[in-house]
Amino acid sequence: MKNDKFLIGIVIGIVLLVIVAMVLVLARGQREEYIAEDTPDGVVHNYFLAIQRKEFEKAYGYLADDLKSKPDLDEFIRTVDNSYYGSEVSLEVGQSSIDGDRARVEVATTSYSGGGPFDSGRYTSEEVAHLRRGANGEWKLTNYPYPYWGYDWNEEPDK
Repeated sequence: MKNDKFLIGIVIGIVLLVIVAMVLVLARGQREEYIAEDTPDGVVHNYFLAIQRKEFEKAYGYLADDLKSKPDLDEFIRTVDNSYYGSEVSLEVGQSSIDGDRARVEVATTSYSGGGPFDSGRYTSEEVAHLRRGANGEWKLTNYPYPYWGYDWNEEPDK
């Protein structure tokens, strides 16, 4: 009888721990938010987030106006709305450097897929986004890593 009460107590304790863990995971909800866009880092972060949320007009607003072949909004959406890269991609903004009205921001994009028995299913691409400060002081993108940028939009990035 005494052992039965002890066993019941352990089972109830385990059930309570599982419930608490589930509530914490669900309540945590890693929802990214937009950040201040007064720095190149902020623009890079917000551009990626807007594409992830399919807020294409907002993302389009981060493109520099004087790109050599700036797409119209419809072409922009067709280029960046690639379901393969949906929410299974994460972004890490790295070091940034500003030289006058130009900036470079290192970005690491990690995509996740099923993978096989010898494949982790994780691929990371480390590249650089280029920005320019406009006349009104806002930072705008002049180049961003694939697949979130059309190969024919950009001017040649500064070396």
